Amino acid sequence: MTMGDELLLLAMGTGRRHPRIRSENRLRIALSAAELAELCLAGRIAFGTRRIEILDPAPVEDRRLNNVLLGLGRTVPPPSLHDWLRLAPRSLITEYFSRLEDQKALRSRRRRDAAGRTRHDILSVDVLRRRGVLDRLDAVTRSGPGMPPADPRDLALAVLVRVADIAPAVYPGVRGAAARRRLAARTATGTALLASTQAAAPFGEGDAESPAAQTFLPAGQLAKELVKLYSEVTTGDQGLGHYLDSGGWSDGGAGSHHD
Repeated sequence: MTMGDELLLLAMGTGRRHPRIRSENRLRIALSAAELAELCLAGRIAFGTRRIEILDPAPVEDRRLNNVLLGLGRTVPPPSLHDWLRLAPRSLITEYFSRLEDQKALRSRRRRDAAGRTRHDILSVDVLRRRGVLDRLDAVTRSGPGMPPADPRDLALAVLVRVADIAPAVYPGVRGAAARRRLAARTATGTALLASTQAAAPFGEGDAESPAAQTFLPAGQLAKELVKLYSEVTTGDQGLGHYLDSGGWSDGGAGSHHD
């Protein structure tokens, strides 16, 4: 599973009568950020001062990520991180929803609503597979001084979970409050994120030039950009609307340069 697959799986809150997607108004942009994070960790791209830079155009294993890499290479001039995330296609959640169905990670029922839209009622989520992703997220929240350093990919996923407001689906209710606080503290952006990396790094690797620290920096950059984008676009804005309710998902929306 890619980081985007895992992000959507975590966003499927398993409470109430039916599973539902948490924070759907933020999820589209967060999925696009997950794709960039994965390409960055694979050494294919880097976040420059103003533009996303292609470091290695060689294909990766996942077809969706390959399409993103090709799209970045075809965009002239090279896009800024802000613009790429802002123009994430509205069809992105639908695509990842279908990916999870293909992987048997969820089951849904399709129907037509009164407006003629195709709705996806979520019937069930693979709890064991979701639990496996959650266990890795727990390892991030418990990392700290004297503990093994968090996996770079899992830390990036944890940052996206917090910034996209998916944490209440991952750690719901009063019982999850302490875990949500740990997640927020461990995935703070900027200097706090780098400090947590340095504290967890082995002796001699706790400086800003170490490979471990440099790996974590893109997660902080993505978090800052997402916070900025979410502050620019209100929840009810058409640019973030997805026709979701507590038990279903409806296709819709236009494409963008990501297609």
